[in-house]
Amino acid sequence: MISEAHRRLRDATRADHDRLEHRVDILRRIAEPQARRRLVEGFYGLHRDAETAMAPWLADLPDLDFAARRRSAVLAGDLAAADGRAPDVEPVELAGRPEALGLMYVLEGSTLGGQVIRREAARTGVTMTGLGFLDPYGAETGPRWRAFLAVVDAWAAGEDDIVSLIAGARRGFALAEARLCGVPAVG
Repeated sequence: MISEAHRRLRDATRADHDRLEHRVDILRRIAEPQARRRLVEGFYGLHRDAETAMAPWLADLPDLDFAARRRSAVLAGDLAAADGRAPDVEPVELAGRPEALGLMYVLEGSTLGGQVIRREAARTGVTMTGLGFLDPYGAETGPRWRAFLAVVDAWAAGEDDIVSLIAGARRGFALAEARLCGVPAVG
């Protein structure tokens, strides 16, 4: 059963998610070496900067295991494999723990989509070089997603927290769109 916080997060960010998925066009981009390199550079910058911003709020959060959820190290290896270079740092400001959890909702949710992308890439014969970040948890993706949602539920104590979670998630989608598409969406 889906919790109130998760339902509201999902519903409030559905248009952001759909727009990002459409604009990134990841299956096409991973099939072309130069587009793949730019995509991996974007993902690396997004994760590196988001993780830096989230760490003060989430590193010591019980049951989250923030360190094990960081993907920037995997992405650094993917960056090298794709012959990419690290983009400039773009600091991310967060107003508190609920907003940081909202941002992490976007990053953790992408692990679910990453598995779908990997299966489709394998089906079409696309090599996975430089794309390890798409499936960092392997068979543990589902359990890790549910564990993350349990932490969100534990920290969504009231309406203000849920509003902040949603704001953080919407910010996360906007950051992803800016990093992965090069130009933020209008409107």
